[in-house]
Amino acid sequence: ISGGFYSDTLGYVAESCKKCPNGSYVPFDNTPGKSIRDCKACPLGTGTDFFAGYRACPCLKGFYRTNRFAECHKCGNGGLLCQDDYASLKSGFWWQWRNETLKNQYQNFIQNLLAPSPRLDNFSVQYPYAIPTPYRCQEEESCKGGLDSPCGKGYEGPLCAVCSSGYHKRLQSCTKCPSKAWIAAQLSIILVLSFLLLTFLMWKRTTKLEKDQGHHLINVFFSRLKILIGFYQVTNGLLEVFSFIDWPDSLQAVATYSGIFQLNLLQIAPVQCLFSGLQVNAFGELLVLLTLNLIVTIALGTSYVIYKTIIMKNHSLQDEEKSTKISQTKQLVYKNLFFFLYVTYLSTLSKTASVIPFACRKLCRDDREEMCREYAKSDYSIQCQGSIYNYWLILAYVSAAYIFSLPAASFIILWRQRRVMPSNIGSNKDSDTEVIEGLTFLFQNYKPTSWYWELVEMSRKAVLTSGLILVGEERRSYIGLAWVVAGMYGMLFSWMKPIQLASENRLMSTSLAVTVVNLGIGAVGRIPAENTSALTDKHKDEIVIKILILCANTMVIAQMFGKRAVS
Repeated sequence: ISGGFYSDTLGYVAESCKKCPNGSYVPFDNTPGKSIRDCKACPLGTGTDFFAGYRACPCLKGFYRTNRFAECHKCGNGGLLCQDDYASLKSGFWWQWRNETLKNQYQNFIQNLLAPSPRLDNFSVQYPYAIPTPYRCQEEESCKGGLDSPCGKGYEGPLCAVCSSGYHKRLQSCTKCPSKAWIAAQLSIILVLSFLLLTFLMWKRTTKLEKDQGHHLINVFFSRLKILIGFYQVTNGLLEVFSFIDWPDSLQAVATYSGIFQLNLLQIAPVQCLFSGLQVNAFGELLVLLTLNLIVTIALGTSYVIYKTIIMKNHSLQDEEKSTKISQTKQLVYKNLFFFLYVTYLSTLSKTASVIPFACRKLCRDDREEMCREYAKSDYSIQCQGSIYNYWLILAYVSAAYIFSLPAASFIILWRQRRVMPSNIGSNKDSDTEVIEGLTFLFQNYKPTSWYWELVEMSRKAVLTSGLILVGEERRSYIGLAWVVAGMYGMLFSWMKPIQLASENRLMSTSLAVTVVNLGIGAVGRIPAENTSALTDKHKDEIVIKILILCANTMVIAQMFGKRAVS
């Protein structure tokens, strides 16, 4: 006799059992209860206004128990769903049992807890182990909750954050792969547009009455293109870093196609969609980026060597003409190479930052587990432990050396030759000046006193997109931190006005302002981890936000292709 019953007679039959007063029970270790004095006050977390029944009083709303005759525990604001005195998992959360035996034992405990005539042996009245720790999933629809914690269609792995075969990552959600014909069509359109753009620029350069005007047009175009690329690089990076925000669909679409401006071919044509069964994780994407940089470097270097050999064997040219042509070709090779490396630089930086140990997250199956597993927050298919991870980590360290070396070498070269840059680059043919000519896109649109500003701009983009990967948590304070950094940089830029042309200063200022607007949308956006309630008129708010995003982003593109850009 235990729970809310006791018997003060010798016969332990149902008719002789008496009920303890409401809010009291006979503890399991004191059974059988022989008098009303054996009835003790129900433990914490239970409803003391009710009859105990076959337990230590029912749990209060929002509480659960793991022992029929012990206290109830508070569910809290986490992922536990508490009902009928037991805890399960909410939808949108994920957990993992240590083994199937423990899960089956907990299921048996729940069944016995809900039974009208429960078993009251020592094994059946309790679940003596820890319940798994719930973790919020990156996408609410990816985790169905429940004791088994199954993943939604297209999702698998820890936190249901890994895309299944036939799906690819789009920010933090898994999207069904497009057809190969559609991927080929997108790549073809990009190649055709790039070819037409290059042809137009070369035609403008050769058909101008004065070649200097044609050269100036190309420089202005690439200066503005650089600003546009930087803007969309930051936009895409911010949405990836703050993926825990419920961003508007319109802004997610902008970020998705901004991969074109970063030459991110894996975003445009996912490998797992082209080759069934092949999965490329973050390390694989980093390897592709580094390999692409190496291939372009080798291709341009080989082209230069072949062209130089042809020129040197051309006996119809004078030595001075040969030297001039070779020097011009070397300048062109340097310019194309450095521009390509800097376009892919931010993608390489963010991929590198996302796989190093500082960007890993520890997932413990329960609060009693000592040997917890760690996963890369950007790709939960990567376990940050073991020999395989350590092997791939070498690639990340090589990439880190490249990331630090490229801007450092550029800064040193420009700093040493800063007196040469504004004037006689074209007249000098030594190797240092040829390298500087290749780096002209870094400083050509800035004032002579602000020759270094592009490296400051790179630092801003690195902090906003990659630096926050290392410290990022699902908290609004980190969005505020990025908001402050973006706002302070915008104020500094407006005060310094480092760009020579007023129209480009306005374009850059507009892009910085739109970045602040985008962060503002994120700062007031819904964060599922905060359990904030839905807006009363969500549809109207979505329309207003879409209009705001469309207008803000159109301002940048409009200035890019305004009258001053093509004059």
